[in-house]
Amino acid sequence: MDLTDNKLELAEHSKGINMSYNFIHDRIGVDIARIQEARKELASPVSVKTYIEVMTLHELGHAADREALLESMPWTIEVYNLKKSVPEDSHYSDPELLKIILDEQLMNIEFEKTAWRHAETMNNLHQIADEKTFDFIREHSMASYEEPYKQNLRLYERLIADVVEMTA
Repeated sequence: MDLTDNKLELAEHSKGINMSYNFIHDRIGVDIARIQEARKELASPVSVKTYIEVMTLHELGHAADREALLESMPWTIEVYNLKKSVPEDSHYSDPELLKIILDEQLMNIEFEKTAWRHAETMNNLHQIADEKTFDFIREHSMASYEEPYKQNLRLYERLIADVVEMTA
């Protein structure tokens, strides 16, 4: 963070998320145990130092997008409350609710892509990691958002097809 001249607070936690940006409190959280696990999930070895530095750039990328994250809060809270108001199994059986969940996932994917674009700019400027390593870590990180979205999208398409079949 010093190299990029960002002075955000760093808070250790044990939430099972390797690193996260808390846009409300404008700080980065880190789960050291999860970082070790996540790094080991990579198909090719990356040093702990490089992994942490690249992920830190990514979290700083979120910080650069803080205003957009804050603007998304009312809708995020609305979706959160909606999901909490119904049994969890209906999240994946009600096409209307699943569509809302998909929209939220898409929004989060866009926030992730934006943070990675900011991180790439900082990486190019400061030469933290080589391009191949940076891309490798980015792809692994993005998959954790894109794969659940794809699974939910397939489920949604099946639910819609069932509804169409029932009404035909």
